[in-house]
Amino acid sequence: MFSTVSETTLQESTPTANAPQPPLTPEDSRLILGNKQLAATAFVVIAFMTLIATLSYVAGRSTPPGPVPEAVPVRQTAAPARPSVPVAPAVPSSAAEQVIVVDPKPAVPVADAVPANPDLAPSPGDIYYQVASVDKGMADVSVQYLRDKGFAARRAPGISPAVYRVLVGPLGSQPMPSQTEARLKSLGFSPFPKKY
Repeated sequence: MFSTVSETTLQESTPTANAPQPPLTPEDSRLILGNKQLAATAFVVIAFMTLIATLSYVAGRSTPPGPVPEAVPVRQTAAPARPSVPVAPAVPSSAAEQVIVVDPKPAVPVADAVPANPDLAPSPGDIYYQVASVDKGMADVSVQYLRDKGFAARRAPGISPAVYRVLVGPLGSQPMPSQTEARLKSLGFSPFPKKY
């Protein structure tokens, strides 16, 4: 039942420290790194690069700036007169020419475009085109825009103290109310007649 192991069998199965080691092959001398060793190596490299960058920044901040170059005075000279360039005579071309005709805008007398007091309500019985009902700032901008376009525009009180109407007219002084309405629509407004 009991088996006995001889001393020679035990010696043969366990290596001895004095036994000669076989020579190492190139496969045995490779460095094998696990995930933990790779992560630790990457951390050390990043920490070293951060240290170098920080030291470079501190060294750059501690150095005094170099000498400031003196301002060079700018000498202004008059521009030379441009020589006149002779215009070559027109050469007849077989290609069709495109001609663009621009109609000049009719001049509007300034006295008609500016009402005497834009904050007063219009006279009773007058008919105007109402183009907007907005706050005071937008009303002023709209009135100025319409005046620049040649309309007799004004600001009038609206339905509340904070709201103002933008009016164009009175229509009795306009040459053609339908033309005025068409021009206002071409500018993006939606005018409608308003009688006071």
